[in-house]
Amino acid sequence: MPARINKGFAGGLAAIIAAGVLIWWFSGNHFPGEVALRVPGLDNRPKTEPRPDTVVIGEFFDTVNVFDEHVPGSWPRFRGAAFDNINHDTTPLAETWDSAGPPVVWKKTLGEGYAGPAVHNGRVYVMDYDERRRADMLRCYSLKSGTELWRRWYYVEIKRNHGYSRTIPAVTDKYLVSIGPRSHVMCVDPVTGDLFWTLDMEKEFGIPQSTKGKVTPDWYTGQCPLIDNEIAVLAPGGKALMIGIDCATGKEVWRTPNPDTLRMSHGSIMPMVIHGKRMYVYNAIGGVAGVSAEKADAGKLLWKTKEWNPATTAASPLFLGNNEIAVFGAYGAGGARLRINFDGNAFSVSVVEMHKAMEGLSSDQHTPVITGDLVWAVLPENAGGLKKQLVCYNINDLRTAVWSSGKDARFGRGLGPYIVSGDRMFLLDDEAMLYVFRLGTTGATLISKHRILNGIEAWGPMAFAGSYLIMRDSRNMVSLFVGKNSQI
Repeated sequence: MPARINKGFAGGLAAIIAAGVLIWWFSGNHFPGEVALRVPGLDNRPKTEPRPDTVVIGEFFDTVNVFDEHVPGSWPRFRGAAFDNINHDTTPLAETWDSAGPPVVWKKTLGEGYAGPAVHNGRVYVMDYDERRRADMLRCYSLKSGTELWRRWYYVEIKRNHGYSRTIPAVTDKYLVSIGPRSHVMCVDPVTGDLFWTLDMEKEFGIPQSTKGKVTPDWYTGQCPLIDNEIAVLAPGGKALMIGIDCATGKEVWRTPNPDTLRMSHGSIMPMVIHGKRMYVYNAIGGVAGVSAEKADAGKLLWKTKEWNPATTAASPLFLGNNEIAVFGAYGAGGARLRINFDGNAFSVSVVEMHKAMEGLSSDQHTPVITGDLVWAVLPENAGGLKKQLVCYNINDLRTAVWSSGKDARFGRGLGPYIVSGDRMFLLDDEAMLYVFRLGTTGATLISKHRILNGIEAWGPMAFAGSYLIMRDSRNMVSLFVGKNSQI
């Protein structure tokens, strides 16, 4: 009891003293000296100026290093040269690796995002957002060494929303076209980085005071540009469903009207030949459309359906053959099979079947890959018993799985990328664990797995270029040497 009384007395006395000190302090000026406001310039800080609201696309250019050495290999756009996410290069790859896995040739730290690389003529191109500078950047690296060669950039305010950059540039010998997180387009020289022209799709195609006329999607631009016969093909939505821009001049050469105000999705335009007609197929928010890709009537709307209309879509349309395509929606929407009809004069489209994610082939993020008669995908979290597994279906039956990796072989959240070379598939889970499968006609066999990074959200598409496999997580991009020749 006495001990409790002493503790209470001490606590009360401390409170009285503290209150007295506060009263004395606030009763007069007791600062140790005069306080001077900071005068700009006296502390050697640069003078800061408010940035204008206007975005000057591609305004700045930095030459960083000189190109060192050309090595063969090309992955010139989203899903590669043939748009199928298959490496058709004949460079022989290593059959196996030791427990450490394929050697890391180089590693680069990037701003947070999921933008994959494009590769051409010994150079690697990737979109990046520099959060410190508040700048969108197109970066160019050496494929051989990872040395940064140049960067073209501009100021643009972006709030973090599940990362920043998401797109893959398209590159040819003469032109490189990129799209930034807020739908800003640049066309540059792929060697020198010289700027040819720019386009602000938000400004040019958005419809003011119209939700449906909004251009950039909620999680920023995921659409990857397309260069087709020196025409940049883009799908802004809003005032135009699709446009063609002459890469040489920057002038619009055709435009597809958009009376239903379909909106830009996170998916990309896929060229296809259906009924002998070359066309651009796009799964927009609001519907799916086919637009002529032939010179005689480029930009003409050939067919459109609003019957398949998920709230969000990221995976791109997939040609199944037999004049049919598969389309996908996120967050449990699943997939659908569309049949494109032609009566000799006009095209039309019919929805053959639709299914939820737990009922058949689906994908929240990456476009499935076709090998032979099989369609491969890592199914999303809401796909029921097959969730987050590698699964394949026959192209004629998107509801009945032919094979799955099993409940003990699930891959993160089902959002990681996968790419095929020969009879092998390279697959990443969320944490950048690399799985290598050997693909067969009835299923797949796991060959090996390797910890490449202690990564997070390794969701960006991979690229194959000669002896190199380039992959990333949300912050780092690495190049792996996967060639048969041991000399890196």
